[in-house]
Amino acid sequence: MTAVARLARNQRGFTLVELLIVIAILGLMMAGLVAVQLQGQTSYLVGAHRVEVQQNTRIALDLIIRELRSAQSVTAIPSATSITFVDENGATVQYELSGTLINRTTGGVTTPLIGGAQTFNLKYFSAFSGVTNTGTTTVIPASVRLVGVQIVTTTEQSVATYSAANQQATMESLVRLRNM
Repeated sequence: MTAVARLARNQRGFTLVELLIVIAILGLMMAGLVAVQLQGQTSYLVGAHRVEVQQNTRIALDLIIRELRSAQSVTAIPSATSITFVDENGATVQYELSGTLINRTTGGVTTPLIGGAQTFNLKYFSAFSGVTNTGTTTVIPASVRLVGVQIVTTTEQSVATYSAANQQATMESLVRLRNM
């Protein structure tokens, strides 16, 4: 008889102990793979939410700064979270925080600029010294020469506060109004 024929006739199976050892080894391998998969998924969520938060904040801040720089006049400063001004085309533009949205209103049409905003703070200055990094604040719209803008945002989707995916971004800028 050849070796192949002997192996084919050998009807010996695996013992219960051998099967249990194989199952235990496979279980450990699967647990390791699941742990690696979960860590990768968490890292992806953290990164994606960080990008979302930074991108939203940057887009909003850039648009607000661009429009404020070319503003012809500030017409109203009702609060530290709202500003109304006349843009370079003569249209009245208002930015304000409403809940978690920063809204832009022009021509009577309100458009949400970004969501997930936690704070939108505006400081109005009639004069500012770059040397001492201090300024004279004002509440009179006609005397505003510089505006300090600070935006703090989180993700637009609600994320548990204890989660690593709960990201936050703070960006601020000081805008000198050119056309005044």
